Amino acid sequence: MRKALLFFLIFTFIKVSIGQYDTLPEVEIEANKINRPSSTYKVIPLTLSEGNTLNRVLSENTSIYIKSYGVGNLSTVSIRGGSASQTQIIWNGFSINSPTLGQTDLSITSTSLVDVAAVHLGASSIVNSSGGLGGAIQLSHETTFNKRLELDLVKELGSFGIDNTTLKLKIGNEKWQFYTGLAKKHADNDFEYLDFLMKEPQIIRQTNAKYDQIELAQNIYYNLSLNHRLSLKTNFTASQRLIPSIMGVKTRGERQKDENVKTTLEWSYNKDKYFQQIAMGYFGDFLNYIDTASSIDSRVQTKAYKGYYKGKYYLNDSTQLRLSLNTEQIVAQSSGFDKEKIQNRNALFLEFYQKLKHNFSYTASLRKEFISGVNVPLVPALSLNWTKNEHHRFLFSVAKNFRAPTLNDLYWSPGGNPELKPEEGGLTELGYEYHKKTFSLGLTSYYSLIQNWIQWLPFHGGYWKPQNIKEVESYGVEFNGSKKIKLKPLTIEVKGSYNLVFSKNRKSVIVDDVSVGKQLIYVPRNSANLLMKVGYRSAFLSYQQNYRGAAFIDVANTVYMPYFMPTTLSLGWKVSNKTAKNRLEVIASIVNLYGEEYQVIANRPMPGRYYTLTAKVNFKK
Repeated sequence: MRKALLFFLIFTFIKVSIGQYDTLPEVEIEANKINRPSSTYKVIPLTLSEGNTLNRVLSENTSIYIKSYGVGNLSTVSIRGGSASQTQIIWNGFSINSPTLGQTDLSITSTSLVDVAAVHLGASSIVNSSGGLGGAIQLSHETTFNKRLELDLVKELGSFGIDNTTLKLKIGNEKWQFYTGLAKKHADNDFEYLDFLMKEPQIIRQTNAKYDQIELAQNIYYNLSLNHRLSLKTNFTASQRLIPSIMGVKTRGERQKDENVKTTLEWSYNKDKYFQQIAMGYFGDFLNYIDTASSIDSRVQTKAYKGYYKGKYYLNDSTQLRLSLNTEQIVAQSSGFDKEKIQNRNALFLEFYQKLKHNFSYTASLRKEFISGVNVPLVPALSLNWTKNEHHRFLFSVAKNFRAPTLNDLYWSPGGNPELKPEEGGLTELGYEYHKKTFSLGLTSYYSLIQNWIQWLPFHGGYWKPQNIKEVESYGVEFNGSKKIKLKPLTIEVKGSYNLVFSKNRKSVIVDDVSVGKQLIYVPRNSANLLMKVGYRSAFLSYQQNYRGAAFIDVANTVYMPYFMPTTLSLGWKVSNKTAKNRLEVIASIVNLYGEEYQVIANRPMPGRYYTLTAKVNFKK
């Protein structure tokens, strides 16, 4: 399979290289769209801000639940009641979820140095990868070939030793584009909190919580001709953090070091109605966790060699065909494995899109993967879209998806279970969207049923072992809306979202399992987000309120974490020259405005009220 795929890629490259040239704009448009779902699916674009981690961007833009162990510590995401492993993080068309853990730590996944980010919900996640039973989050780099010299500098200072710096430099012309990025983050994270688990509750200062992170990015884009393009994209991140102990426990000296490198080489080609892209990439991850109190020194290193071919053919103005071929080899070494583990993954994806009369369109797709040691199902999907006029849009989709067991699930020693079946689910959603120039509204209902849910349980040998033990049913409603008002000299913007999630254990192989019929732990039924922003000339005032409802922390649903509603108040001011080429923006923020005491994870305190001051400089020539 791998040799046949390599031959096909080489043959395709030679064949099209002797073809006629086409116009550059078409290459740019298709290169930016090739990893995105069809227009018949629901996608939530994310507004990016320099210096932000992915968990912060999601919190500011959506009502998606972020499971955080504290500032600078592990953060994961739950979409539509799914687990962290059931959300795929896609970087320039490749999944970057850990092959061993199955998830991505959002606290060290920065959006500072990417150009576009979006959330792909439900069936739309299968375009780039399987495994997104809840959805996928896409991060990508895009460019246009304009003559430019552009420099962005962002400096953020704040309470608890917050010191973040972001620098981005873009240089280019119609032939070349160079992008260099640097992001550096630091915080002492030594805030005070009330420790009510001590014999005599008292206010103490958090210790062993400092973190440092540096991220480097270097992208090079080159136009070989009007319809051939080469792109080299590289990203390196290194993070060191001390991990504070839970409330009521003295520090254990826990710390963790993370390093990862991502690099891809892409070739894109467009001729008449045919576009194709070939990409090869290397993805390396290293994690070292140390707990001095327990004499733990755990090391995990993975290397992944990936490649894909993606092609799109326009049969006519209303009909498209898309083909993707993916290949991947993962090499993993871990102190929890008895020896080095190698896994090969190959995938075929076919998609047919057609726009019919009366503004009706549909997309039908099929995905098949081949994973060594795992028997995986076929993944079909169908989505429908009807636009009544330019304001009203109706969507419907139904799909099947699966998530393969991780390498830890299969091979951890002791406890790994090579007999595990993939988690397998059916997904469906129905949505409505209304758009006008100054007003938008969206409402989506969804349902999913996931079988063979994997969970680690105590085993009679004195260790834990993963098993396919339950069937999980998730359903709910998602609402979002926005309104812009102009009352000269004021501009007012209000936008918000609300998620209602029921995610329950429907069946279990365990006799008398008390979790049957109960909400999954750490999945709040209610979550919401509200942003109100008032602009006056070059100044603005924004008020952002997040709400996370109560979440159960035991399977019997008898103990829960209470709701919390942290608020951020920001005041900003912009200064630009007459040509608007150079710009300075200063933003002062009060985070957790009301000093709310809350926890996302039990006994992991979050900071009270704190302050940040951010300066942004943009220079263009």
